Amino acid sequence: MARTVPRPWQVYALTALWALKAVQELMSGVVGGAFYVAKMKAEGVLFGYGLQMAYQSIFLSLLLAGGSAGVMTALWFGRRPARRWGIVVAAASEIVTLAYLFSRPPQFGPEQNLIRTVLMATVVNLGIITILLFDRRLASFLGSTRLVGWWAPKRHRGEEP
Repeated sequence: MARTVPRPWQVYALTALWALKAVQELMSGVVGGAFYVAKMKAEGVLFGYGLQMAYQSIFLSLLLAGGSAGVMTALWFGRRPARRWGIVVAAASEIVTLAYLFSRPPQFGPEQNLIRTVLMATVVNLGIITILLFDRRLASFLGSTRLVGWWAPKRHRGEEP
């Protein structure tokens, strides 16, 4: 009986995608959003309810970045909840992306850039959801206690393989 099971290629691909999503959300949503809000607040353009919504947007970006990093880590370590939480975080990210399409301020640039950004994010999010839902090899891997590498469970003398 084998002591370990190899990771399917999907784990490597999805781990890389989740890492990119986490960094992108952190940089554009949290850091970029904070600079934008600070600038607009200093100019006196953003105040009251709009300022509260901007702060909530930054907080949502922080949650999505944390969720992406959590799913990435759970996928790498083969944890079963990675599948469920991956679908939830990708769906939430898709909802936010589509909401951005309809609620973006006009001073954010031309429509072509917006449509390109939304289409790319949609392809990534729906691709992740599809792989997590329908890939049987990935589903059977997640939750396995026999992983490849230094995190494989140690066998003690006298234990059966």
